[in-house]
Amino acid sequence: MTLSFQPLADGILMFFPLCPSTNARMQPVRMGKNCRAILTTEAREYIRTVGDDVRDLMLREKLQPVDRYSYVDLWFVLPRTNCDAHNYGKILFDAMQYGGLFTNDKFILPRIMGVWHDSKSEVIAKIPLKSLSGKVETNVSSRRQIES
Repeated sequence: MTLSFQPLADGILMFFPLCPSTNARMQPVRMGKNCRAILTTEAREYIRTVGDDVRDLMLREKLQPVDRYSYVDLWFVLPRTNCDAHNYGKILFDAMQYGGLFTNDKFILPRIMGVWHDSKSEVIAKIPLKSLSGKVETNVSSRRQIES
C-alpha cells in the first residue's frame, strides 16, 4: 500500500487509499443469544496497514499528533457515481487515530470539499499538523511517496 503526502504552510496534505464504506465495514456475528456487529477483516486490515504507514510518517517527519478539535478537509475520488462520500469517514478516521495523527478521532471535524469519480479511488485529507519544532516543513514542492 502506498501513502503519500505533501507539506503545506498550515499542515500536511495526505493521500490515502480509499477505505471500506461504512455500509461494508461491519458484519453480524452471533454471540450466544445476541447478535453483535464486528469490523470486517477488510476494515481491520485497512486500519492496521494505513495506520502503520501513518505512524511511520509521524516518526520520520517528527510530527505532533492533533490533540484538539480540528477541521479536516476531505476530497474523495470514488469508484462509482452511486457511492456516498459520507460513508467513507469512520474507517479512515480510525486509521488516522491508530497511526497517531489524532490522539482521538473525536477531534476530527470533517469537511467534505469535493467528490470526483474515477477508477483510481483515493481520499485526500488536509491535516493541521505541526512538527515537534512547531513548524511544518514547506520547502518540499513535490508529493512524497511512502512505500510499505
